[in-house]
Amino acid sequence: MTASTMIELESWIIYQCVLNECHVSSSMDGGAWCARDISLRAQKKFLSRVGGVASARALVLDEHAAKLLDQFLTVLRERLEKREAEKLVKHVIKAAVKLGVLRRHGHLSPADDRALAAFRSKFHTVLMAVVSFCEVDFSYDRGFLQDALRESHQSLKSVVERHLSDKSVSRLAGVFALVSRAELLDSLFAGAVSADVQALARLLRRELDRGLL
Repeated sequence: MTASTMIELESWIIYQCVLNECHVSSSMDGGAWCARDISLRAQKKFLSRVGGVASARALVLDEHAAKLLDQFLTVLRERLEKREAEKLVKHVIKAAVKLGVLRRHGHLSPADDRALAAFRSKFHTVLMAVVSFCEVDFSYDRGFLQDALRESHQSLKSVVERHLSDKSVSRLAGVFALVSRAELLDSLFAGAVSADVQALARLLRRELDRGLL
């Protein structure tokens, strides 16, 4: 069994355990499913198992990223089926954790690093566009955003295909296909931008200004 396969298997087992804990906690507290709880608990357990205590302290997704995911989830829940929205965010968390752990343990090649750098550059364009659409009236350009999302997917796909399972590749494609839907993008940015989308844009702007995205 390869190192990547072991990471896939162990991450799935730990993720399911953490997910169950969070569902139990949520139902007991009367609260909602929380991306921040899921991502941080999963990473702490997963990284402590595969990388030791030091890796567990240096999370792949920090609390700022988890807050962004929570607000992204809030936005999606208003426009998609609740289960579909939560599944998308779970898939994002899983992919980020797996790729982060692969990189920490030196399993990524120089070609992978170049592809990830290209992804970060393309996805930065996506995030800047989202913020611009919220801050500047009549700036929404669906085609531009769809093209940037497609290019981001292609850069990331090459790495995922080499190191993760076919299921992970399929999940990644599903994430980008969903967020590229014309009807979803139009509901977010065409016309008056709703308060929940504005809140997401403010979080993105803060992280972009800090140079963290």
